[in-house]
Amino acid sequence: MAVNLLGSSDIDARIILNVGGTRFETLKSTLKKLPATRLSKLTEQLSYYDPILNEYFFDRHPGVFSQILNYYRTGKLHYPTNVCGPLFEDELSYWGLQREEVEPCCWMTYTKHRSTAETLSILDSLELDTVRSSQQEIIKKFGWDDDFDYIQGRLPKYKKIMMIIWQIFEEPRSSTIAKVITVVSIFFILVSILSFVLQTLSMFRITDIDFVTVYINKTTTDRTPTLSRQHVHPSFDIVEWI
Repeated sequence: MAVNLLGSSDIDARIILNVGGTRFETLKSTLKKLPATRLSKLTEQLSYYDPILNEYFFDRHPGVFSQILNYYRTGKLHYPTNVCGPLFEDELSYWGLQREEVEPCCWMTYTKHRSTAETLSILDSLELDTVRSSQQEIIKKFGWDDDFDYIQGRLPKYKKIMMIIWQIFEEPRSSTIAKVITVVSIFFILVSILSFVLQTLSMFRITDIDFVTVYINKTTTDRTPTLSRQHVHPSFDIVEWI
């Protein structure tokens, strides 16, 4: 029996996911955007596939899943404010995602259930204790262990490059480059959080005032303010752009 993997010729076919009684519909190609995750390796031979309804059923939280599916679509993972942090973490773990993938704009909301010390610990560690995976382990994560080229001992060069890139971004201690990228990532996360906080302070906001010229008499005029508006300092736009 042929296995219908999410990498076959029907990659653009639609797929139905039933999560906690709520049905979601997306493209198979969308689910392939995040390799080594649960949704990227769906097959019709899995126990949670219903051939009658032609859908995959998962008894998980549908509200959180809507944000997770949106992450596959847009590449941005946002934290739903109507659930607690531990529940969100459990759902991320089940679907094969990491909490560090949450967007900086949601970081303060996401970590409010933790103490300041715990938050700093997360930012400081970012899984720095991760052990370097072997080539066989990475190949298994990508689902290439049944690949014909791998079995024949000649893995394509582009797949080797994909493995190196994955290891750099997912295993911060795997190489010097990975450590540098991790430090830079932490720095920009902290800068984004600081920028978000400072934008709420009045001292970092600029007030623009519009004036109108009033003629007092034929030879005398005066300028009177008519409208004022505030906006953030342009430097914050530069920070966000970077």
